[in-house]
Amino acid sequence: MADKKDIGSSVRRFFRHRQHPIKMLDYTSRNLWLLLIPVAKQILARRFNFQQWISANWLDVLAITAFFAIAVLRWVFISFNIDSHGITARTGLFGMVRTKVYFSELTTVSFCQSWLNRTVKAHTVYIETNAKTVSKEDIKLVISQKNAELLYDFISASEDSPAKVSFSPKRTHLFIFSLLFSSALSGAILYGTFMFEAYKIIGLEMEQEVLERINGEFTKIDERFLKLSETIPKAVLALAAVVLLSWLMSFITTLARHWSFKITRSEDKFFIQSGALIKRRHIINREKINYYDLTQTLFMKIFKICSVTLDCTGYGKSRREINALIPITTYDAMNASLKMLVPELPRPRPEVRTGKKDIGRFTTLPIIYALMPPAAIYTIKHFFPDVREEVTALFAIITIPLIWLCAVKVAAAFNTSVGFDSEGCSLSYCRMYKFHKLFLPKSNISMIRITRNPFQLLNKTCTLIIYTVGESKKQHKLKFMPYDDIRSLCLREGYIMFE
Repeated sequence: MADKKDIGSSVRRFFRHRQHPIKMLDYTSRNLWLLLIPVAKQILARRFNFQQWISANWLDVLAITAFFAIAVLRWVFISFNIDSHGITARTGLFGMVRTKVYFSELTTVSFCQSWLNRTVKAHTVYIETNAKTVSKEDIKLVISQKNAELLYDFISASEDSPAKVSFSPKRTHLFIFSLLFSSALSGAILYGTFMFEAYKIIGLEMEQEVLERINGEFTKIDERFLKLSETIPKAVLALAAVVLLSWLMSFITTLARHWSFKITRSEDKFFIQSGALIKRRHIINREKINYYDLTQTLFMKIFKICSVTLDCTGYGKSRREINALIPITTYDAMNASLKMLVPELPRPRPEVRTGKKDIGRFTTLPIIYALMPPAAIYTIKHFFPDVREEVTALFAIITIPLIWLCAVKVAAAFNTSVGFDSEGCSLSYCRMYKFHKLFLPKSNISMIRITRNPFQLLNKTCTLIIYTVGESKKQHKLKFMPYDDIRSLCLREGYIMFE
């Protein structure tokens, strides 16, 4: 009887230090379709015969068996251990890579639970520090809910005091946030990824059947839009449909990720939870946050709203998630919320800034870019008068975002500045179509650099580059700044400059 108890406790101990068994499915899921597709086809055709199927697919069966055996071995050799000081994980080939992460060095710990993992009570955990690693995450594990709660409690146990304040944006604000931060490009990437995976799963034969049905449906739709296509080229309509659908997919994804957003501040940590389909929880070490960023588009500036994000290793990294502290808020509410969530945040006033006289410098290149498509249209029509109208329409569509970029850069001339006080630094600049206003402690500045090209030597301006600390070095460029003022400011603050 004693032996049975010892065996039982050994088995429980073994499973306690291994990933959730669903991880084995993750190891083999991409290869499992090799067997499921022919099975599904024969079942749908109502002529499934096991002997016939096994004789035709014996090589696939052998390969999948090998994949499953490797998956089991990977699951057995990868282990972890959680104690009051940190977490130790053995990963890599046969668990030969040993990684120890102390809770005091953590930057972000993320707990993600998809709808599939919720059914089996599993969590995917991402553990990050400022250490540079070969992989995307320092430690990534799929663990049971019991182990996830244990890890969460150990990390939270270092708190000397209970939660101070909590903040949850209105759901209407989250809806607006998703509208503003969705893009057709990110939606197109998601759509392309989905289609690529679907192609691998469906296979060529089934793909042809699906395309025939889709073409049949589009023939009916094409007849309805025949009159519209007489005035608007079909290529333009197709491009508009792709852009609209891509943006819609990005909007739905962004809204689902940040639904039910809530942030709680304690003495030295932020606790953030969000998500609809995939539930997410983040624990962020406030001492490891590199800077806070007030992010805006030109529309947001016009309506006096902004989004506050934070830069901390692991938060929003490689999971298509915006690293939001306050997803969206008005100017007045933003000031009150920052005082509540980050009372120690240094917010020095701007000391050196650009202005009206610098508009030409900010807009010269965007204007040149905006004139290139019309010049291309004129050249094409002059040398190739028989060119189709679709080409002209596509060039006209390309011109629209370039004209908008010119408007953005006009606003950037009035929103580029830098300032210091005894505790920290504030800097405002525009990168492409987005405006950024950063607040950071001086200790998080790793280097300041001043560069000047030949044109800047003539007009006595420069580009100020401020590098911030973190897992990777990030740079923030302030262009067309007055050189003498910037140099005096940096010398006053005691920063070594590289020109």
